[in-house]
Order: sequence, then C-alpha cells, then structure tokens
Amino acid sequence: MKKSIILSFVFIACFNHIALASVFSTQEQIYSRMDEQRVQADPRFHQQNAVIKKPEIGVYQNIQTTKLTRDELVKQPTLLVQALLSAVMSNNGENATFLLPLYQQLSLKQQIPVLTTWVTALSDKYHRRYSQSIRQYRQLVADYPGNQIIRFQLATALFENNEMEAAEDQFHKLQSENLPVEVNDVISKYLSVISSRDNWALRGGVTYLNDPNVNNAPEMGTRIGSWVAKKRERAEGFGFWGELSKKWSWGNGFFNEFRLNGDGKYYWNNKKYSEYTVRSSLGSGYQSAVQKFTILPFMEQMWYAGGNVNSESVKRYSKSSGATVEWQYWVSPDLQWSSQYEYGEQRYIARKHLNGNYHYIATNLIYFTDSKQYWLLGMNFNRTSTRDSDNSYIRRGIQIGWGQEWGMGLSSRLTLSYARKNYYAPMPIFQVTQRNKEYGAQLSLWHRAFHFGGITPRVTFAYNKVKSNHAFFTYDKKRLFLEFTKTF
Repeated sequence: MKKSIILSFVFIACFNHIALASVFSTQEQIYSRMDEQRVQADPRFHQQNAVIKKPEIGVYQNIQTTKLTRDELVKQPTLLVQALLSAVMSNNGENATFLLPLYQQLSLKQQIPVLTTWVTALSDKYHRRYSQSIRQYRQLVADYPGNQIIRFQLATALFENNEMEAAEDQFHKLQSENLPVEVNDVISKYLSVISSRDNWALRGGVTYLNDPNVNNAPEMGTRIGSWVAKKRERAEGFGFWGELSKKWSWGNGFFNEFRLNGDGKYYWNNKKYSEYTVRSSLGSGYQSAVQKFTILPFMEQMWYAGGNVNSESVKRYSKSSGATVEWQYWVSPDLQWSSQYEYGEQRYIARKHLNGNYHYIATNLIYFTDSKQYWLLGMNFNRTSTRDSDNSYIRRGIQIGWGQEWGMGLSSRLTLSYARKNYYAPMPIFQVTQRNKEYGAQLSLWHRAFHFGGITPRVTFAYNKVKSNHAFFTYDKKRLFLEFTKTF
C-alpha cells in the first residue's frame, strides 16, 4: 500500500513538472512570436543620391556699368540704393562687391537691413565664401520665402558649393512656380548637370531614440485565458543611417551605380533590442531631365541581439538577396511620380520558419503647390511568404503627406498612414489568423535659419497604433526624437 502511494506521488510530481514545462515553453513561443513580428518589418528603401561633376554654366553676364565716381554715388544715396537693387536683382556679384563698401558708408537710417544682407550674401558668393553666403541666403529665404530671385541665388550658391541635393531641392521648388520660359530653361540646365555628376557621395544621419514600448507589447495586464502578454519595455539610445554611393556615366543618359547602405539602432539601457543592417547594391540605369530608371541587385545582412533572448551582443540574424527597380518621373514641373519594386529572398540563421521571399511595390505622387508647399499621396503593397504559412502575410498601405515653409523661418512636414496586414493562416496555440490595422502619424519641425555645418536639426513626434484581432498584438506608442542629417 505504501509503495502504491509513493508511486502515485511520483506520477503526480512528474505530471506537474511536464505541465509546467509545457506552459513555460508555450509562453516563450508567444514571446518569440511577438518579437519576430517586431523585427519582421517591411523592406526599407533608400532614396537615390544623384551626384555629378560640377559644370561651367554661364547664366548671367555683367550687364551693369558704373557711370558715376565713388564720391558722387555716396552723395546720392537714392541712386546708390537703386544701383545695388539692380546688382542683386541681376545676380551681378562684381557690381555688388564694388558698391557694398560705398553703401556701408551711409548712415544706418539710410541703409535697408534686408538689402544689406542680400548684397553681402551676393558679394560673399562672388568671392567664393560659400559658407557665409549660404548662411545669409538661408536667412533671407526663411524671411522672404516668396522671393524667387533670392531662392534662385541660394540654389546656385549651393550648386557651386557642391551641396547638390540641397541645390536640386531648391531648383525643383523654383520649377513649381510660374516663371518665365528662359528662367525655366536655365533651371533645367542646372538640373541636367546635377543629374549627370559622377562623384562619390556620402550622407548619413543620427537620431536620438527614447522608445517607451520598444517590444511593441499591449497594455499591461492583457491576458488570453491563462496566457499573459509580455510587459512593455522602455529603451533609450540612438538610431543611425548612412549611404555611400557612386555613379559611372556612359553617356546618353546611361550609367552604372553602386550603393552601400547601413542603418541600425543601439539602445544603451536595453541592449537586447539593438540591431544593425548593411546592404550593398550594384546596378545600371538611365536618366534624362524628366525621369530616372534604375535596376539594383543587392545583398543584405542583418545583426540582432535577440529580443527575448538573454543576450546583449548582436549576432547574425538574417541575410537577404534580390533586386530593386526604381523609377522617378516629372509629369510636369510641379508634379513628380515615383515607383519602386523589390523582390528579395530571406534566410534566417536560427529562425528557419521565417525563411522565404517577399514582393514589395510602392508608388507616390508629390505635387508642389509652389516653392513653399507640397503634398504627397502614396500607396504600397507587400507580400511576404515564409516556410510556415502563419508567418506569411499581405500588407496594403496608403499615406498622405504635407510639407510647408511658414513665415519666420519655420518649416513642417506631416505624414499620416494607414495599412491592413492580413496573415495567411492561424498561429499555433491560439488558432487565430491575425488581421491587423496599422495607424501612423508623424510631425517634423525645423527652422531653416538654424543651420550649422551642413546640418539642420529636426524635432519629430511620431504616433503608431496597431489594432489586431489578437489582443497580444494590439499596441500603441508615442515617440519624440531629434534628427540630424548631413551630406558630405
């Protein structure tokens, strides 16, 4: 009898141990699934950075002649101011440089502060003091965003200082205005030269991160039966990205292009969520004054610390290979259409059930109301197929954006997005096929005159919300971060 009782106790103890082990294992599977969905993000696409050789473009001629002596001009302030206005309006740096010392001899009451800044900026540009000139032009554009002559001179100063992306942006803004045909022809020449440069280009950025829900966990206390969702975790650190690119032009608009892209997130107080990605691509394309078409085969490697694994060091997580097709087309001077398609094969080091492929398609329309405002409308589609169908999904999304240059030098950019993400099959344990609705809003603010070392800091607020038919995958979070971007 005693022997029977002992055997019964042993059986019960073993049964409890097995049950507890099963519960623990299943709970870990749930946490692992949550982490996989956090990392199993949509492919990231990098905007092409076209950089080309600096040309010789003769746009303006010295059309001003001085018919009065210095002393005569100083004695006639009204005539001197008119001469200066003629110099700056015609982009005549030589005359502006000649007249500036005479103008500075006038009393402060006789001087016009805006004209003083403008003449000084043009004179600095004439003497190739581009940093000082650009700084003053940026201040003038911030104060008078509707003055297209000032914006044009800023664009040419940026061009001459090899700040090609910034110059291209200003020229495109000018194209959206109702300018004379001859001026548009000049702008087109600049843009054509910019699009044909073959220099190495390096750009990058750093963002301070403070994520209150880095693991995308639901509200505290969320339960499904006996299962408990993981608690939200906070992480603080910095994000970074960089791109090294090079073009080799063949002539007639054809070229080869190389890109090396990298990005990542490092959290100093929650290192298990740190991740890094490096992508290299080499391809060919064609570019004209109104369109650009590129095919870029690529290879990509991702490192990840593991999320739910007790490890703080990053390790190889996955690798991908495939090709990206990009197309940008200017439908009109104020309307741009861009599209991207990417196919990739993904292979995971440990999580083999995520192995598979994806198709990603995105298209956007950007409309420039004028040089101070633009609107964006975009759509995207992603089909990811994995070994296990419960990890496969289709995601369809839309986004709208609004960019604005305000008075007093303030600029803003607002983006709103919505997407539906539907999985193919029910996930294990819960037997629920996920149906997610994703909402996003992002607002960036910066001051155009606050510019140093080629960097304009931006403050960004982002809100994200996912509403799922599975409670463990419903979450929201608000983030505020500071961005710094630089092109070398």
